[in-house]
Amino acid sequence: MAFDKARCERLARAMASDTMVYMKDTIDAGLENDNLYDVLKDNMDENYKAFNVRVGAEAAATNILERAVVDTIIVPMGTQKTYPLF
Repeated sequence: MAFDKARCERLARAMASDTMVYMKDTIDAGLENDNLYDVLKDNMDENYKAFNVRVGAEAAATNILERAVVDTIIVPMGTQKTYPLF
């Protein structure tokens, strides 16, 4: 049975948005020091596990959650301030 891609994308964006709200200072420091994925590792591991439980292994095997992080966190932060990464 195929997964509902739109539903998975909404969930992934919500998870990324929550990360942005609760970890904005950490994200800012991670972008500033060019170690964003290192500082978000624990949070992303938790999000990945929760995403897998909610949508199943087939959907979790896609890059939907990673794309949501880029679209919801990295791109908007890059437009607010100049970071070494950009």
